[in-house]
Amino acid sequence: MSDAFELDQDEMKEIIDDFLVEADELIASLDTNLVKLETTPDDLDLLNEIFRAAHTIKGTSSFLGFEQVTSLTHKMEDILNKLRKSEMVVTPEVMDILLESLDILKVLLENVREGNSEELDLTDVTKRLIVIMEGGTDGNADSLTMSPEDAAPDAPTFEIPEESTTAEAVAPPNFDTEPAFVAETQEAVAVLEVPTKSAPSAPAKSSGKPSPSKPSRKSGDQTIRVDVGRVDTLMNMMGELVLGRNSMQQSLGILNRDHEGDQNFEGINNAATAINFITTELQMAVMKMRMQPIGKVFGRFPRLVRDLSRDSGKQIELKISGESTELDRSVIEEIGDPLVHIIRNSCDHGLESAEDRVAAGKPAKGSVHLEACQEGSHIIIKITDDGRGFALQAIKDKAIERGLTTEDALARMSEREIVRYVFEAGFSTAKVVTDVSGRGVGMDVVRSNIEKLNGLIELDTKEGKGSSITIKLPLTLAIIQGLLVESDDEVFILPLASVLETVKTEQAEVFYINKRPVLRLRDEIIPIINLAEILRANSHGFIMTEKPYIVIVGLAEKKLGIIVDRFLGQEEVVIKSLGNYLGATEGVAGATILGDGRIRLIVDIAGMFSVARKIS
Repeated sequence: MSDAFELDQDEMKEIIDDFLVEADELIASLDTNLVKLETTPDDLDLLNEIFRAAHTIKGTSSFLGFEQVTSLTHKMEDILNKLRKSEMVVTPEVMDILLESLDILKVLLENVREGNSEELDLTDVTKRLIVIMEGGTDGNADSLTMSPEDAAPDAPTFEIPEESTTAEAVAPPNFDTEPAFVAETQEAVAVLEVPTKSAPSAPAKSSGKPSPSKPSRKSGDQTIRVDVGRVDTLMNMMGELVLGRNSMQQSLGILNRDHEGDQNFEGINNAATAINFITTELQMAVMKMRMQPIGKVFGRFPRLVRDLSRDSGKQIELKISGESTELDRSVIEEIGDPLVHIIRNSCDHGLESAEDRVAAGKPAKGSVHLEACQEGSHIIIKITDDGRGFALQAIKDKAIERGLTTEDALARMSEREIVRYVFEAGFSTAKVVTDVSGRGVGMDVVRSNIEKLNGLIELDTKEGKGSSITIKLPLTLAIIQGLLVESDDEVFILPLASVLETVKTEQAEVFYINKRPVLRLRDEIIPIINLAEILRANSHGFIMTEKPYIVIVGLAEKKLGIIVDRFLGQEEVVIKSLGNYLGATEGVAGATILGDGRIRLIVDIAGMFSVARKIS
């Protein structure tokens, strides 16, 4: 190889990292598009897109020397090429082997990422790919004898023209004399520039044949890839800037009050107003940098539902809407697993078999609808199925059996309150335990994971009609709008998104039930807690004191009254962790630094409800 391509270790690592980033994006698109292809086998544009993705992975992996990745994608490419030329038809068996190969490809790329040089045994999957390509069935793989050429990794192939088959031999490029290859490689692995000694700046002479036009890279040129750590650092610095802005505003407020009417402060006030505006705009810009479409999470579910449908023998259709809705990267990372569990439950226990659905007067194909939308500073995710729903009596029986409640208590509960027992640890009404679900683990973890994100989860169900699970999440976890309140000479911050209303104590009807204070508000009975007493962990019990205000906060359908002395205003606050030692304090979500430089606690609303249940 020419000296032009003698890269040092750091440069090669950077190229490989860029390849892995691009490969991950292409693998995600393949996962989604292959499932889509099964339902729309005549979509030639989709087939071409799938082919190009596999071809890009193959070409770049070949250049970088990842022989197993190249070999496997080449065999996949052969099948895809036959499909798009109508030499083969899309069947469930073809899709099974392509998707299985894609799963193996993910493992191979993970080995590259981890620096694991151990090779996988691709003999079986390669045999089956060849059998499918030659028109056989997947089951005939054992009877096939591979030639040495088939068993060996493919020779590197680069930029095969669309009109040629992938099986045609293509001569390896000359690195010193083929600038077109260099450009294509640079484009594939997203490196900025790799200079060559003899690459001419002028384009190659025309051969007299019209060359196929290439898609414009203009849209790609408008984006850059930035390390996540840098964005997080920028977000932390933005938080510190917000704290500094708040401190400046508070100091200016004191100065203006002490020097009311002094014209000398007009210039300072104007500058402070400008800084406040710029800080707010900068904050929004930085937060948008961290925002990602929830489609990154939703993209894995068509494949999941397709596999569950094949394994269970059910006919299942997944409908997705609102995938362009954006939320913070930190929320995106945490929401995937809970959604996987919910969708698996909907497919396994929620939807009936085709025979049972037809007998019940429903279409043979069941549907699961996954949708997302934004409401103010929150994102709403809803998972709905048209299956059998939850049997209310089965939930009641299980709750009594496990000692969670009594028949008398159940008689006073609404249907929605009864259904919430589904989220209790170890709770399951499934009569049959499957490999997918039914063991009674998972839904309690789903709820706890959602509540860790300061989110809410609610289940609605109608027996025989289906179920709907609604999740409400904040768009970001870094900066929130907070209501500053004072209680017993201590200042606390309540997340404004959870505050429903405020009530004056003198105008409220406060009673005692079992020696616990409750508020009667518009025919609702709402328990009351003293915020300062709770967070001080007073072991002597709750004492109702005369306080002028009650803040009503909500968690799903539940409400809680928090009595406070006075309101100090609304402020944008940056959430700071309390660390491992103090971070587990129930009822405290974190802390922030206010404009006066003092550290104040941010109340965890879910924790408040948990504490209130324990003392009731």
